[in-house]
Amino acid sequence: MEDVFKVMDKDGDGRLSHEDLKSYMKWAGFSASDEDIKAMIRFGGGDGDNGVTFHGLLNILAVDFSG
Repeated sequence: MEDVFKVMDKDGDGRLSHEDLKSYMKWAGFSASDEDIKAMIRFGGGDGDNGVTFHGLLNILAVDFSG
């Protein structure tokens, strides 16, 4: 999972910014609005200025959207 994070983290700063997530979602074929991405970052414990850490990404991925 850390390797995926590193691919997503385009500038290598150790955090996924709004643009990092938006770019990756588009590349992966997922439709996500700016509001969706902002919500993911907030859920992962980040904010619009600093993005989300690797552990925050794990929190985002742990969400069960099926229910």
